[in-house]
Amino acid sequence: MKPLFDKKHFIQLLRGYTIYDCAINNKDRYCFLLVEEADNRDTLPRTRFVIVLADNPMEERFGWYETGDLTFTTFVRGINPPEYVGVDTRSNVYSSNAQRKGEEKSIDQVIDMRTHQGGAGIVRKVVRAAGQVYALGNYRKIYRRIGMEQWIELGQEGKGVPVPADIETGKSYSQGLGFRDMSAFSADDMYAVGGDGDVWRFDGNKWHNCPIPTNADLRTVCCAGDGQVYITEMNGSVWAGRADKWKRIVVADIAPGYQPVDAVWFNQRLYLGGQEGLWTIDIKNKSLVPLDEVESDAPNATNGGRLDLSPDGKYLLTAGPHGACLNDGTGWKRLFSTFDFL
Repeated sequence: MKPLFDKKHFIQLLRGYTIYDCAINNKDRYCFLLVEEADNRDTLPRTRFVIVLADNPMEERFGWYETGDLTFTTFVRGINPPEYVGVDTRSNVYSSNAQRKGEEKSIDQVIDMRTHQGGAGIVRKVVRAAGQVYALGNYRKIYRRIGMEQWIELGQEGKGVPVPADIETGKSYSQGLGFRDMSAFSADDMYAVGGDGDVWRFDGNKWHNCPIPTNADLRTVCCAGDGQVYITEMNGSVWAGRADKWKRIVVADIAPGYQPVDAVWFNQRLYLGGQEGLWTIDIKNKSLVPLDEVESDAPNATNGGRLDLSPDGKYLLTAGPHGACLNDGTGWKRLFSTFDFL
């Protein structure tokens, strides 16, 4: 595979930045979210989005946008409409499509994001589920993207996720209540997870609580091609099941900060990724194992960790702090490493 960057464009676009997230459209179209390597804690580090058109000549291959207004941003490739969308914890939005790229009105400028007792709405992750882009918030708020500067909270359609009665009436509150991830088999079969063992299933009309036997902090969910739903805990332990039937299939003890934040089913395997590398599950030994124990060409932690599956399901992109790799179903190929330019 030809190098994705030459030294000139590496220096221009990547030097001084760490790769924080990635998104893929197809085998030749990606976007990387970069965060400035800054020591000054008094100001937000710069955030840079680098769009790659890999089949273009080097001088026509890259587009980019930079801002100092985003913090803790996640982003995805949407299908309907076709675009890259990034949202930070304060609901600020970046988007890019064939016509434009840049910031737009924040979600809380478009709709009322206030939670119970007037609390501020916080976005924890933006995901693609059943072709749509959703921003997952605290207090079980879910915001669906309709178009540029157009969002709707599912409760406005009568399809919101219920909250406990004591929170609804203001007798208590919970900073941890809310979702960290969402996945779908289809638009009428979706799962959202987060909080302390908080799992919900959407049937197309309403959400149903799924009584999973754990109070652990849940972080990822994946509606997999084998018909199972896989859920990971903060410590990396993995549950499998559907609806009201769940079984812990892996017990793990990953240190805080190293836990999976992305879960993807690809090529008949569950991939789990975070800022510190890639894992998969060893069903026979009921364990979570580094991916390189089962795939000899697996990316290391410098160029693998965050995960995104192409909308057609044919390509898996991963990015670490210093590079990225692509899997086309036959194996991993390194797209670039910043160490090539030191």
